[in-house]
Amino acid sequence: LVKLWSIGLEGAKVPSKDEINETIGYIDYNNIEINDSTKEAFLTKEGMEVDLGSIAKGYAADQIVKYLKSKDVESAIINLGGNVFILGEKEKNTPFKVGIQDPTSKDGSSIGNIAVSNKSVVTSGIYERYLEKDGIIYHHMIDPSTGYPFENNLSSVTIISSSSIVGDGLSTTTFGLGLQKGMKLIESLDNTDAIFITKDKKVYTTSNLKGKLNLKNESFKLMN
Repeated sequence: LVKLWSIGLEGAKVPSKDEINETIGYIDYNNIEINDSTKEAFLTKEGMEVDLGSIAKGYAADQIVKYLKSKDVESAIINLGGNVFILGEKEKNTPFKVGIQDPTSKDGSSIGNIAVSNKSVVTSGIYERYLEKDGIIYHHMIDPSTGYPFENNLSSVTIISSSSIVGDGLSTTTFGLGLQKGMKLIESLDNTDAIFITKDKKVYTTSNLKGKLNLKNESFKLMN
């Protein structure tokens, strides 16, 4: 489906319903088999492909952090575009501040910031990559059950966690689940928090972030 839509790439298009229905038939995570001894992965159905877009940056960020730690680096910012990992502190007892992007802005401005150290901050949003046709905007996060972009009231989801690959996967997952189910999932996980921004500029945070988000853009409203 990612290749069919090619959103953000040359040749992006809105596929026909027939193309989508045909492609959905190749989507089933149960058809991915992993050999525990060799760690090799196999696709059991001919024509299947795996797209790692929802975890690749997170994996890369974690590997960079691992390398920096092996070289005794104590303080660093790893920024892979939408995936940020903060290693250590800015200075003693002073954490770095990471901006939370305004999903309605085209210049990358933020709605505010949050102080973190030794944490991953990953955001998925409808502003990242999209295709516009006939006045309709199609973002790049595709619902595997329908073949079309997820339809809900979310503009973006930011996940704060100790692992960037986990945060990367969760940001996509919770976006697909929507606000209520996504919030419930994150609240059930240890050492993991989230910031949800809706299309009507309302901001929701998980309970552990209460009072920690420094909201500076007055056009957004913190709801909890």
